[in-house]
Amino acid sequence: MARKEITQYFDDIDNAPLAAEDVNVVEFAVDGVTYSMDVSTANREKFEEALAPYIAVARRVQRTSARRAPQSTNSPERSRAIREWAQANGLQVSDRGRIPQDIVDKYDAAHS
Repeated sequence: MARKEITQYFDDIDNAPLAAEDVNVVEFAVDGVTYSMDVSTANREKFEEALAPYIAVARRVQRTSARRAPQSTNSPERSRAIREWAQANGLQVSDRGRIPQDIVDKYDAAHS
């Protein structure tokens, strides 16, 4: 059996169908909330024209990056060892993904 998935784009303003090459992703922020919409070139231009008087008198603000969570210091080998130890000791841990800090702490305490 063959299966074919088709992605169809629609303008978020007027719901008109859009070809993939005609999709304009417009992002804007108001009161600290960032919004995104997919629109045609014509609707993008209308949006920009509507904002033009406000942009003309506004100050540009640099985006601040969100704080990133610290990267794990566990190597794949250490993670595997922690998972095996946790499972052998009746602790519930997933086979993949982040290992809860309390399990890492218990492992470290048992191996120090």
